[in-house]
Amino acid sequence: MDAGGGIELAEFFQHLFLGLVQGSFYVLLALGLSIIFGLMGIINFGHGVFYMLGSYVGYTIISLVVAPILGENAAFIFALSSVPAIMFGIGMVFEKVVISRIYNTENERFRGVLITFGLSIFLPDFVRMIWGRPGKSFNIPSMFQWSILKIGTLDVSAYRTFVVLVAALLVVMIWFLLFRTNLGMVIRAGTSNNIMVQVLGINVSKVWRQTFGLGIALAGIAGVMISPLFAVDPTMGDDILIQTFIVVVVGGMGSFIGPVIGGLIIGQLWALTPLIGRTSFVINNLTGTMIGPDFWEKASDILFFVLMSLILILRPRGLFGQEGAFD
Repeated sequence: MDAGGGIELAEFFQHLFLGLVQGSFYVLLALGLSIIFGLMGIINFGHGVFYMLGSYVGYTIISLVVAPILGENAAFIFALSSVPAIMFGIGMVFEKVVISRIYNTENERFRGVLITFGLSIFLPDFVRMIWGRPGKSFNIPSMFQWSILKIGTLDVSAYRTFVVLVAALLVVMIWFLLFRTNLGMVIRAGTSNNIMVQVLGINVSKVWRQTFGLGIALAGIAGVMISPLFAVDPTMGDDILIQTFIVVVVGGMGSFIGPVIGGLIIGQLWALTPLIGRTSFVINNLTGTMIGPDFWEKASDILFFVLMSLILILRPRGLFGQEGAFD
């Protein structure tokens, strides 16, 4: 069956599904980035390398430590459970040792940018020293190597479905943490008026440390889940960091739903853009031009920036952002 423009319906739904999977990674990363910036005012340019580090920690646990003893399935579940805790600890230590030293200093936010940007340069080289330059890879666990639905080119794999379900569960858990717990109440209050929270006698530094650790844990679990789909590489955090910032800008800072909706939109844009080059109109009329079929295979990054520019022009605070959240 044709979905229109010469594209098979099964192919269209396949790309929709892949966009949902990719969007799930964007959502987890954007939530972590948004929580850190919303409370602490830190623009974390190191978020991508923490995501990359989570992948390497997961690879090490699965391939070198647990798999020879427990098998790949148990090793993957163990890594999925332990890496967020490990990355949470790494995030808290980094906040304590490095980030906390810039609080209440001159140009605090600019210093935060410099520190985290420096980390994004240093950490990939550190990873190369420990794990070597070649990328690492491991297979999708055997318990997920089957398809839930397969019709023509449509293949809803069990593992990618698992990724979407885990991401959805984590979004619900983060919502519950932010809106149904005392810690969440402090985080939301601190996002709106940090000084007032300190006046009330709350240990803000402890909350900041936990919040930074939470954001890094979300990046770490996204890194673990994406590892069976793509090679684990020291540069894997570079591109996705830019895309994550775009998600936050599109969705809007200061809201919970903003990074979620923004991540899903950017995920679908990433997946559906190549289909434009496979439509009959483009093939018949634009082949051989600058915007022919080959252009659309790699045009998603361009459309990311086009969408972000339109959002900034029409609604500077993003689709769901709170007014003044970037002040």
